[in-house]
Amino acid sequence: MNDKERDRSSDGAGPVAVSKKKSCTRFRGIILLVLFVFFVSHITLYAQGRGEARLRGLSLTVDAGILKASNQQANFYNGNPNNANTLERILYSESYGHRIFNDLTEQDLIGSAIGTYEQINVAEYGDMYYKIAFKLGMGFRYDFVLSNWGWMARFDYAKLNAQGMVLLNSGKNLSYLTNQNAYVNCPVRGVEERIYIDLGILRKFKLSNGLDMELSLGGNFNNTKVEKSEIKIAGATYSILDVWQGQSPSSYIGTYEYVNQGGIGFGGYASLAIGFTLPNLTAMTLGYTFYYNKVNLEGYTAYAPHHAISLNVALNNFSFFDD
Repeated sequence: MNDKERDRSSDGAGPVAVSKKKSCTRFRGIILLVLFVFFVSHITLYAQGRGEARLRGLSLTVDAGILKASNQQANFYNGNPNNANTLERILYSESYGHRIFNDLTEQDLIGSAIGTYEQINVAEYGDMYYKIAFKLGMGFRYDFVLSNWGWMARFDYAKLNAQGMVLLNSGKNLSYLTNQNAYVNCPVRGVEERIYIDLGILRKFKLSNGLDMELSLGGNFNNTKVEKSEIKIAGATYSILDVWQGQSPSSYIGTYEYVNQGGIGFGGYASLAIGFTLPNLTAMTLGYTFYYNKVNLEGYTAYAPHHAISLNVALNNFSFFDD
């Protein structure tokens, strides 16, 4: 961290004012809880001698877990002039500029050196990051009877939130300028929906009575839909989604059709899990999945790593044809 960043962050006036510590702590707590429940259940079943069952044929699967998306795509939402949704589109528009300027002036966030909204200057577009998201899904797997191989198809849904900070220059008099009033902190956020489709093969390795390790490899498709891209300036929230189709921004957008942002991406995945099978032919696995794929966000389509931890339940004791 350089001196400039250290000065800003020391008083909450910089792009690092949003802390990730709470998210990391929550992440570790969830993982420890899941691990505890998982292994206590296995030890109990093993002590009762219930570890001989194994999956055969088709199973319905249900999974729940957490997803940490790559921050490489999060800057899609920071309002940079090179992005599809730019802050300048509203900051320097007649429809929104006057209101923004008046709010900043009334709250004494900018100095007299800034006489109009056209003189408001962006000091820095901060780096954004994705918060840890919950994901839910279902799918199918097929375990071959005479071998430890199988295949799987999984469909997961997650809603992602990107957060960051944009700094505006306050333009205040240098004679009383301090770190606290040098910049105007403007939180920015983005919200998107993602659907993951995993198709792959799996291999089971027996570790002990009823306890198995699973390795899965395959391809991934994903569909991303942008829901929100917004910034908060002087307490007021503004959407920076380009709903104007390249025209001059207007506070009245009823005549404009929303153009969906996002689309289909693809890549691959590798998963490592440990699990056990209950005597009623229900299997539980706890696993880590590494994704290396691209998402369809304009300007941010490079391949990037994503990480997921999931608890998966496979139901092998059902039939679609039961009465």
